[in-house]
Amino acid sequence: MARRSRPAPPPPPPEAPLAAEVLTAPGAFFQKLRVAEPRPWRYVAPVLLAAVLAGVVYALLLRPVGALGGAGFLTHVSNVFGTFFLTVVSAALMWGLGHLSAGREGRAAEVYGATFALLPPLYLLLAVLLLVLPGPNLSGLALPADWSDVLRAISGAPLTRAAIALTLLGTLAQFVLAYRGFLILTGSRGRALLGTLSPLVPVLLLTLVGFGPLLSGLF
Repeated sequence: MARRSRPAPPPPPPEAPLAAEVLTAPGAFFQKLRVAEPRPWRYVAPVLLAAVLAGVVYALLLRPVGALGGAGFLTHVSNVFGTFFLTVVSAALMWGLGHLSAGREGRAAEVYGATFALLPPLYLLLAVLLLVLPGPNLSGLALPADWSDVLRAISGAPLTRAAIALTLLGTLAQFVLAYRGFLILTGSRGRALLGTLSPLVPVLLLTLVGFGPLLSGLF
């Protein structure tokens, strides 16, 4: 009696692309993601790395305040954590509003999570520049009496303005990538636009809130 052949096991699902691939070939990245098994937490690591580095950059921007006022280590830690928290909240807004607008097929958590791979190289560059180049001249100023003048001096520094501008441009670039991802994953321009635009204004506002003390020094 002939033995019945066992059915061949189903092939494993295709592997998801690495987040870094979105920087070099976004179209191919989202095509690979489309056929991979959905996992909402797949690209959490780029979000956390970007959040930590964003906090480091912000702490370095305010380092002259700490030196002038004799602030300790905990002050720098609180600056890092505050920006880290705001970055994570921004990511949560992207995921939540993107999911509501683009639908389950849009896989907003993975799309937006992958776009955070844009930010670590940018923040690393800013951190190196802030460590190497001289900071603003705060001679003759003292805290707390000259607090507004200190903030104005830091806000007017070229690196501070560059950090704010590059952070905003990096965030906008994330949404450009996200639109392409939603379009490939959903096949609908309308859902892709909604998934991109619905969190855009809240996230940009939250980014500006994070730079609030420095922006206030410009006026």
